[in-house]
Amino acid sequence: MVSESGPVRTGRNGTYNDPASTARPRRATRAESDAAAPVSTDTAVDGASARGISAIELRELAHDYSTDSGVVRALDTVDLDVAPGEFVSIVGPSGCGKTTMLRAVAGLLEPSMGSLSVLGGSPRQAQRERAIGLVTQEPGLMPWLTVAENVRMSLQLAGRPDAVDGWLRRVGINRFAGLYPRELSGGMKQRVALARALAHAPRLLLMDEPFGALDELSREALRLELLEIWERERSSVLFVTHSIREALLLSDRVVVMSGSPGR
Repeated sequence: MVSESGPVRTGRNGTYNDPASTARPRRATRAESDAAAPVSTDTAVDGASARGISAIELRELAHDYSTDSGVVRALDTVDLDVAPGEFVSIVGPSGCGKTTMLRAVAGLLEPSMGSLSVLGGSPRQAQRERAIGLVTQEPGLMPWLTVAENVRMSLQLAGRPDAVDGWLRRVGINRFAGLYPRELSGGMKQRVALARALAHAPRLLLMDEPFGALDELSREALRLELLEIWERERSSVLFVTHSIREALLLSDRVVVMSGSPGR
């Protein structure tokens, strides 16, 4: 089973908080912020936060990969809950199934066994509702599109193509709107990827080592940028990283996975 390290909570100074202390005022979750709002009954995704449904709920989740040498179990009976508006980081050794779990939540992989709920429904339903944003280590930008056009593509799906300038300003790349991905640094490309993932206002943001390939100065700048955006948007976040320091800086809660197979 996944080990959820209760004491591993952090303030903005990146230090451990004693569970018995009052080191940091607890931030209201999105569910609490939405409590006074009327409950939407249009879809399970739209009403998830207002009804107190977990953003992510995994029960006994497991996944096997078939290889030439036989079946390899990547995940083994993982249980995990992420509350609406909560920022949860996943850390663990290489090969422990962190990315496999995130891909299952994103609806990109069908787990071998167990149950999985995303925003009160299936991952596919959340995809259809455009309720999930995904940022990976590889930005995945369209090389033939400019920075502004890459972000506009996401906004068009949400029916808000005129909001490009606002999102470029939010992530600090409005000056580079006319450039192509080949003309950007790694950090700038990740800013574009972040803007594109957030532009359609997802309820859940999935991030798979998004800053892993960047230099430390760029990583630090983007960590702080992400925190500022999260404080404004209050999406639920599941963040995969190898950096304990990064997890402590960013997260409400850090979940530690064991070695292969991941538990």
